Amino acid sequence: MRFLIDACLSVDLVSVAHKAGHEAQHVARIGKAGWKDWNVVRHAHEGDFILVTNNASDFRRLYADEALHAGLVIIIPNVGRIVNSSFS
Repeated sequence: MRFLIDACLSVDLVSVAHKAGHEAQHVARIGKAGWKDWNVVRHAHEGDFILVTNNASDFRRLYADEALHAGLVIIIPNVGRIVNSSFS
């Protein structure tokens, strides 16, 4: 399987996929971090990638317009990510 990991997810998922024997790329590591969602969908489609994201609302809508695609995996977070913390 070939996975394209969306910019909203950790680049560590690429290593997880590789360890499981799958090909994976992260949007940020291929220089596409600023791409609009429709560009990510197009790249995934052209490369026959399964897109992995946690942006369910946007990508469900975009994939609804795709006649045929390799797949869409939506990871539903069960805890919030710490973006910035400071300690006193």
